Amino acid sequence: MATLALSPLERVTRERRFYTRMALFLAAVVFIGFAPSFYLRGYVSFPRPNPTLPPAVMLHGLVFTAWMLLVVAQTQLIAANRRDLHMKLGLAGMAFAAALIPIMYLTAVWQVARANQPPFTDPLSWSIVPIAGIVPFALLLWLGWSRRRDAQWHKRAMLSAAILTVAGPAIGRLPLAPPSLAGFTVQMILGLLLFVPLFLWDRRSLGRIHPATWTGFSLAAVTQILPSVLMALDVWAPIAARLPGI
Repeated sequence: MATLALSPLERVTRERRFYTRMALFLAAVVFIGFAPSFYLRGYVSFPRPNPTLPPAVMLHGLVFTAWMLLVVAQTQLIAANRRDLHMKLGLAGMAFAAALIPIMYLTAVWQVARANQPPFTDPLSWSIVPIAGIVPFALLLWLGWSRRRDAQWHKRAMLSAAILTVAGPAIGRLPLAPPSLAGFTVQMILGLLLFVPLFLWDRRSLGRIHPATWTGFSLAAVTQILPSVLMALDVWAPIAARLPGI
């Protein structure tokens, strides 16, 4: 636990460095995962179908890109000791993040008509993949906001929310496994490895895993594993067929 023996200033410096690097790393994962279908569409191609980009999907991509840039900006402001700007941007940022929730839902239900699901499932069953993350994302945002005066809770909740939006969507688009339910499940579990640096940081800086880290990981685990379970049981499609917007 070398970090525990550091001076307060050194601990703060290392903590800021950790969160800054994590934000940049997550942004890089998003760029790599979405390069073939969004950022570099037409220039880079992975060996998998490249679905169409109607206006609703373009909007979804743009607002979540802005969300990741906001995460990076907030960690950079803290690293630069501009807590005043961090707090001002945080107020607007939380309103923006809350606006992402209906966009997440609408994108999920509108994709049913596009039928851009992988070959091992159907459009209605596939809708659980984006829908499963909505409530956990909202809960992490609320925890990050409601505990904003507790820096350790706030940082971990917001980082967990960022990881949650990266783990499934970005990791799931990488050609790491065959297009099967088993392969999809493996990639979703691999997405949870994005929490490993946070677990290691907790052990190094606190000597234990912070409750906020366990909360974020648990919510992400539900988001990553629940879709595979429901698709394997073939029980989600009848529910999805009754959702508003389908």
